[in-house]
Amino acid sequence: MSALGTAILPNTEEYGRVLEFLHHEAELLDTYRFAEWLELFAPEIEYTMPVRTTQFLTDGEGFHESGFFVDDHATLMTRVKRLETEFAWAETPPSRTRHFVSNLRLERSAAGPELEARIGFMVTRTRQDLDYQLFTGVRRDLLVPDGDAFKVRRRTILVDQTVITATNLSVLF
Repeated sequence: MSALGTAILPNTEEYGRVLEFLHHEAELLDTYRFAEWLELFAPEIEYTMPVRTTQFLTDGEGFHESGFFVDDHATLMTRVKRLETEFAWAETPPSRTRHFVSNLRLERSAAGPELEARIGFMVTRTRQDLDYQLFTGVRRDLLVPDGDAFKVRRRTILVDQTVITATNLSVLF
């Protein structure tokens, strides 16, 4: 979150619209509507999950420049299209997920009409008889107005886990 931005308070219409947008996104993911989910992203999306570290903490966030994934619109589209085929072996049968978003902190960007959102998240996943998997962390989204809705221009996913023990990272955040 930018120290120069203006906070948007929870009791405002704009805050409510962003929260509804986030809840809608979670529902799309949990109901396997991945193509619709992809439409929520701007063409220039930067979608990253840096590798966390506890060796050196910077402002409590500590992460490497490298990542578990660094995606753009084309690679996200490839991931979504693959999930819609029988060739997504890591997802055959598909995982059951539940996406939770909370603790929304929202600021208007000092640089323009964008909104900077910091969201606590929890994603649960279960598949076949495999162990129940849990991902928690914080997401940092840059949202741009798009009519009555928003598009995500940048998403940085910071998981709390330093080591991810999940069977794969085919789940979308």
